[in-house]
Amino acid sequence: MTFLNPFVLFGLAAAAVPVLLHLLNLRKLRTVEFSSVRFLKDLQKTSMRRLRIRQILLLILRTLLIVAVVTAFSRPALRVRLGGFGTPAASSTMIIIVDDSPSMNVHDERGTAFTRATQAGTRLIDLATNGDRLTIVPLSELRAGNPLPAPRTPESAREALGRMTPSPISVPLGDALAALRPLLASSPDANREVMFVSDGQATQLASGIPGVSGGTPPDSGGAPDTRAKVFLCSSPPLRHENTGVTGGEILTRILTDKKPVRFRPRISNMGDEPVRESVVSLYSDGARVAQQSADISPRGEVRPVFSFMVKRRGILGCSVQIEDDAFESDNVYAFVVEVPEHIAVLLTGPDASSTRLAALALTLGGDSLLAGHLSAHEITHAQLPSTDLSRVDVIVMCGYEGITGAASRSVARFVGEGGGLILFPGAAALSREGVLFRELGLPPPTGIPVTAPTGSFVSFSSVDYAHPLFEGLFDTKKGGGKPAVESPRILTSLPLSAGEKGTRVIGLTDGNAFLVDYSVGTGRVLVFAVEAGTAWSDFPLKGLFAPLLHRAIAYTGSRSTPRPSVVPGDPLRFSLRLRTFTDRETYTVTSPDGNTQKVVPEFQPVTGTAMFSGGTAREPGVYRLSRDGRGPGEPARDLAALAVNISPGESDLRTATNDDIEKFRLRAGVPAGQLYTMPPEQAAETVRQARYGIELWKDFVVLAALLAIAEMAVARAPGAGSGNRETART
Repeated sequence: MTFLNPFVLFGLAAAAVPVLLHLLNLRKLRTVEFSSVRFLKDLQKTSMRRLRIRQILLLILRTLLIVAVVTAFSRPALRVRLGGFGTPAASSTMIIIVDDSPSMNVHDERGTAFTRATQAGTRLIDLATNGDRLTIVPLSELRAGNPLPAPRTPESAREALGRMTPSPISVPLGDALAALRPLLASSPDANREVMFVSDGQATQLASGIPGVSGGTPPDSGGAPDTRAKVFLCSSPPLRHENTGVTGGEILTRILTDKKPVRFRPRISNMGDEPVRESVVSLYSDGARVAQQSADISPRGEVRPVFSFMVKRRGILGCSVQIEDDAFESDNVYAFVVEVPEHIAVLLTGPDASSTRLAALALTLGGDSLLAGHLSAHEITHAQLPSTDLSRVDVIVMCGYEGITGAASRSVARFVGEGGGLILFPGAAALSREGVLFRELGLPPPTGIPVTAPTGSFVSFSSVDYAHPLFEGLFDTKKGGGKPAVESPRILTSLPLSAGEKGTRVIGLTDGNAFLVDYSVGTGRVLVFAVEAGTAWSDFPLKGLFAPLLHRAIAYTGSRSTPRPSVVPGDPLRFSLRLRTFTDRETYTVTSPDGNTQKVVPEFQPVTGTAMFSGGTAREPGVYRLSRDGRGPGEPARDLAALAVNISPGESDLRTATNDDIEKFRLRAGVPAGQLYTMPPEQAAETVRQARYGIELWKDFVVLAALLAIAEMAVARAPGAGSGNRETART
């Protein structure tokens, strides 16, 4: 047992007062002989015996009453665990984590969740004494690699708490605990306490351990400190209703200013009530270009498709917005549309004649989506290793047999970094060549070229008209039905294998594929089964050849695949191929609020790309990487852009259950009995009980009251007295 006010125990000396009074009343009295009361002598012996028993009982009750009162004022506490650390005189390492994630902006009639969290933080700061090591830090700063905060005095901690504001950065609590392990492990204090004040959001506990920022093991400095106590102080919102834009995808794969762009957002209803006719708007370059209304069932989602025309080429900052509610941070979802301003095509083959028909097709207009925005350059395979592929968007290779290993590796790096590659086999191919396919990580052709029997030919058997290559290319038959396409006569074809990375776009009547679409890194590869001449088929002579080649270039040269998801707190990194550059050029990263930062490219000799690091994303929106004008009056030119949105988990406002907390405890490695949950108004009491045990002063007050009642009952009993009566003797 521990006494929180041990100096009060000196008051136990008062328990000696009833004993002294009792002893004083035991003094011997003078005996007076009186013959008239001689007959009472026998009665006196019996009554005096009962009187002494009552006096002893009163003495015990009065002594215990004083002991109980003094003990209650000394605040006794009984430890919950034996052998635990910490005494009333022991110092403590107190780490107060204030949740400043986006969900703390949720407001109700009590104010925002962040305001309630700061009030709870103030109560916890009041527990600190001069000997404690007190640290207070917002959750957003507890990321892997960030420096750990320094201890503060209670006064400076209150000032730091007053300066805190909600942040768009989300950090799982498990990652925060991992970041604090070195600080806890180095603490010399017996009491090591981590106090987390938040809104009690379930998703805050559902991720993070054992990895940090996508699963990378943190530099945690070892296993969790089993002596550290973790306190979860939460003040949940009164209502968990919320609707947010939690994601989206660009459906259009060939991006141009001549065709509409289709975007499909994900609108989620995280509450238990249905949402009726929620207005969803789409903005491009700040102007609203589309709007719909949506009904969303409880705990459901809808994915409406928006179609809008882009007014220019280049990089467009876009967003989807819904109506405001109690949580506004997830009502806007930013995304980027990159419409190529120009596509540079490199045609290569064993000799100049192998690329003649492909080059001629690129000069035709027709259905081209790239009129005025395409340039082509022809080289031979022998020139390929010395060619700077950073100036190229798409490679059209007419005959890949015999290509060297160095050239294959260069092309594979080019595709992996987002380049496009279109492959035609060579007219003289007699055997399977797997060097380039191996470097690309693709399955090679499954055999030598297959020739149709004399007098016959192979034609198209199936066409995936839903593929982006054919969107809007064919006219449908009257009355509906499948589009009409004129198949070429194919005499010889190379057997292709789609494998795991490929998709068959066009099939042949002999069961093989005519065109296969592969995804390699961030780039795309289209492989045809026939060569780009007339020796194997009449494909180059058909009306399909030129528009299909144009679309293949637009498809492989468009960056319609979104860049990796970025949330506030993640590093801003841009990787791109610079066609032209000089040492005197300057580059700038502009944040959504207009702040700019100069950046310097780091050229990667292996990949042939330039890497730009723009610090850390601090807010949602579109970040742009631009190159400053090269001359007076020349405007800056956008080179790349990144869309940053808050973590989707922030939209789910449900409060963590006991099961969620237990799962978190197990993942975090917190021993059983070392994790406490508490509402803000009971925060101080819970921490004190965890340090010293359960306080028993209330029990001793009740005991004192019972002793007082018992004392009064015994004292008022018939025959009860406080002293020895005189005896008479005659």
